[in-house]
Amino acid sequence: MASKFDNKELFDDSVLKDFGKDYVKILTIMLKKAGKKASGALINSIDYRLQREAKEISIILEANDYLEYVDQGRKPGTYPNINAIAKWATLKGIPQGAVFPIAHKIFKFGIEPTNVIEKTIREIETSPTLLKKYEEEMVENVEKYIHNKYKNIK
Repeated sequence: MASKFDNKELFDDSVLKDFGKDYVKILTIMLKKAGKKASGALINSIDYRLQREAKEISIILEANDYLEYVDQGRKPGTYPNINAIAKWATLKGIPQGAVFPIAHKIFKFGIEPTNVIEKTIREIETSPTLLKKYEEEMVENVEKYIHNKYKNIK
């Protein structure tokens, strides 16, 4: 007798919420290590939400749009948002006269990626503490699932 189970049966909301909080915490640490805390707006924008679908619950990372550029970098050939650079320059104490030259340098050379999302995932996958935490919960949930599914079969 074959039986299927889905994410909803293996992970309850509390475990997924804990995972989301851990992910946000580690991503924040990675951004700070990469020196990406000018105003704190990006770090403060990072959050997660649970998305329920027919047979799955997904964890969706939410953040300001420019997390993509911080993470993946930016290829040369297009100008960045000048207003965003002006705000960043003000926060860093850089004269406004430097805004266009900075934008031009980004246009010409791009921005190196930080790969903070990949680093965050790697940190989670290799953290003995986190792995143990989630492995124990999964084992417990699988045991509960099997017990509940087959308790009336003799």
